[in-house]
Amino acid sequence: MKNTCFFNSTSFWGGGEKSHLEYASNFQRRNYQVCLVTSSGSELEKRAQEQAIPVFGFQIGKLSFLNPFMINKLARFFRSQQIDTVFLNSSADLKTGGLAARKARIKNIVYMRGLAVPVKNSWLNRYLLTRVVTHPVPNSEDTKKMFLQKLSSVLPPENVPVIYRGINFDDWDKRAVNPHIFRENDELILGNVGRLVKQKGQDFLIDIARELKQKGLRFKLVIAGVGPLEQELKTKALNNGLEKEIIFPGFYKNIRDFLAGIDVFLFPSLWEGFGNAMVEAMYEKKPVVAFNLTSNPEIIQSGENGFLVDYPKLDDFVTTILKLAQDDKLRQHIGEEAHQSVKSRFSFDRIIQDWEKLLD
Repeated sequence: MKNTCFFNSTSFWGGGEKSHLEYASNFQRRNYQVCLVTSSGSELEKRAQEQAIPVFGFQIGKLSFLNPFMINKLARFFRSQQIDTVFLNSSADLKTGGLAARKARIKNIVYMRGLAVPVKNSWLNRYLLTRVVTHPVPNSEDTKKMFLQKLSSVLPPENVPVIYRGINFDDWDKRAVNPHIFRENDELILGNVGRLVKQKGQDFLIDIARELKQKGLRFKLVIAGVGPLEQELKTKALNNGLEKEIIFPGFYKNIRDFLAGIDVFLFPSLWEGFGNAMVEAMYEKKPVVAFNLTSNPEIIQSGENGFLVDYPKLDDFVTTILKLAQDDKLRQHIGEEAHQSVKSRFSFDRIIQDWEKLLD
């Protein structure tokens, strides 16, 4: 695993792109030879250049795996860089990058499965996952369960290890923090961050905010991020008379600025491979309220380092928030427990040992 390539052709910035950049940066610091293959002009390419990580842009589309000239071009690139390990993230990259890596006879072809939804048991997927990929690695037990739901006949569970997402908490602690002040009086500041898409469940937050207002809680709800549902969510907040309570500040490059300005982190996602935003909030000692879905129970022990609410019980979600609003000591205690739990389990130093054990 000495010459490693992170292959990610996604044009927008999301969790998979953030993960690849962080892994590339941390592997490089440990004296691995690292490069990134990206879509030309992407945000990932730009950020890799800012961090002085070798990055190579290609014009890669969803159907590039059908283009033998592109496959040969990428295979020649892998051979020229003497790559021995390729990390793939999306299904599109699994096809294009995976086929090129196989043609280049790369030793380790890793599929970092982060999407907690079933995979079709198609001929193409069976071929890619049994003849191309050498190491399918989900990022949580729930992701693994969903990944194998239709593939257990071709992929034995014992051949599919789980490696959680690592976070470099040392780097995190070094980031300058300029807290965004949302509080005007003595309100409780509730926060959520993520792409504004249906999966992330931000529409539930508006329903929750309506109930909290009816119960007389003084609060502000800050929903950070951008995405296709932004205008729809703003309209729903306005139609519910919540224009003073709900803030949409947009995208944050330094998420610590956002987290430093909130009291409680709300996580209503409908599915997550690994709740990275939730783990970051927990590291910042923010008590989390989340639905008891997907991989969330692997991270939160309800009542100990956060709170899990059965989906879709909004009344229970509201009750838990009110409980935290009324008890400063409880918020502090849960926040401290959250910090310690994620620091010990998800530090990059610990996670990279799992990768080295698997691939070396």
